[in-house]
Amino acid sequence: MGRPRPKIVVVSRRLRRKQKWVDFVGEAHLDLLLRLGALPVMVPVAEGAPAAITEYARDMSGLLLVEGEDLGPERHRPPPASRAHIKETHPLKDEIEFRLCRLALKRRTPILGICRGSQVLNVIGGGTLYCDVMKEMPSALPHIADAERYDAYRHPVTIVRGTPLYRWYGQERIEANSYHHQGVKALAKRYRPMAYAADGLIEGFYDPHAPFLVGLQFHPERMVHDYAGNRAVFRAFVNAAKTAR
Repeated sequence: MGRPRPKIVVVSRRLRRKQKWVDFVGEAHLDLLLRLGALPVMVPVAEGAPAAITEYARDMSGLLLVEGEDLGPERHRPPPASRAHIKETHPLKDEIEFRLCRLALKRRTPILGICRGSQVLNVIGGGTLYCDVMKEMPSALPHIADAERYDAYRHPVTIVRGTPLYRWYGQERIEANSYHHQGVKALAKRYRPMAYAADGLIEGFYDPHAPFLVGLQFHPERMVHDYAGNRAVFRAFVNAAKTAR
């Protein structure tokens, strides 16, 4: 037998379907992790999950933070005018992800945050958020697609030279998808920006002092056939997890 796959922990989303709760993680995330040699392990957003955090994290080689509801205002304390723009939140998901993230940071475990996940990383690092990018950021691009163009909408993103993202994509400009309501306002001091939308919104950042800590506002897993860099992001994450293991 070969070496065991590195265990990548990812917290599910929880939706009500026909009066019953359903926990899930998008297939695109899971498929990429499996194809690249990792073992995704889902943590359900269930009432008993916080008590089991240390067990889920025991052999955690990487932490993947993905999409979901708005972060609760108690996590990032926005001003009152901004707080009014917050939509649906999920305090239990916040609690589970923040506890896992703190453990991962303490252990220097590789972390990849996508969409809401990048916002979690920014807040836990001491940064702030726009509670509604479209309403709070001057001259904002459309940062969320309508239902008819949900998987087709793209906007330009400029990648900063000399960053890991530039190394993975090998170019300064890509067309990225966009599905988010909140976004990075003030970037945490420990992080460095890697990509910007045309209106200045930070679309990617990393921690230069961590083995692997990357936050991306866009979804590389949903456009793996657009650029080789989209797959390279996940490959670099899984390789870091293998090293951490």
